Amino acid sequence: MTHPSLGDEIFSAYASGTLSGPMRLLVETQGALDPQIAQLCEDADRIGGLLLADLAPAALRPGAMDDLFAILDTEAAAAGEAGPVHALNSDSARKAAKLASQSLDELIALPEPVRDLALEAGGSWQFAGPGVRVMELIREDGAKAELIRLEPGHGVPRHTHDCKEFTLVLCGAYHDGLARYARGDLSVADPQIEHKPVAEAGEVCIALAVTDGPLAFTGPLGWVQRALGGMS
Repeated sequence: MTHPSLGDEIFSAYASGTLSGPMRLLVETQGALDPQIAQLCEDADRIGGLLLADLAPAALRPGAMDDLFAILDTEAAAAGEAGPVHALNSDSARKAAKLASQSLDELIALPEPVRDLALEAGGSWQFAGPGVRVMELIREDGAKAELIRLEPGHGVPRHTHDCKEFTLVLCGAYHDGLARYARGDLSVADPQIEHKPVAEAGEVCIALAVTDGPLAFTGPLGWVQRALGGMS
């Protein structure tokens, strides 16, 4: 497997709870595929617990608990809950039942952290080019996590990066002209890298992509991007 180092600062942020939602999803999904990463996540959680234990207790502001319960009641009503957690699961199951069988089978086979978000999104794939579909999962402070689905032989346009782009393969495999990435492999691209990921023949490739800024496309699509003032 290809596992470029995410860096100690990422696991430190994970331990302290300051890691962004998209990056946290990336770490936890990689942990679901790789026991070594899962162990690092467990170690980070333990460190986070120790850090919390060493903090001096802070007084709650007046009315904080009332506000918290009001938020929980609102979310419960929106989800149509009759009870606690199991009702959320049944709601996800109702959404999942509406999906086409092939799409549903693909989503259910994904690692749990991604699968749950994809089902909550209704399994709604968006067209992103011939043989390419995307599904946004999280967007937070300029960072974004999305699923990318590539039909065999299809891929995303050649592009560089105005940011860091982390791509974790969940099923299938692709080649970007630089290296091959299969299930569990992680690609880390930065502004120095230009590539064109294309799925291998024979199997749909689904990957989790996390970026902290926009991509910069090259070739004809790059002219279009610049004319339109950039793409998100």
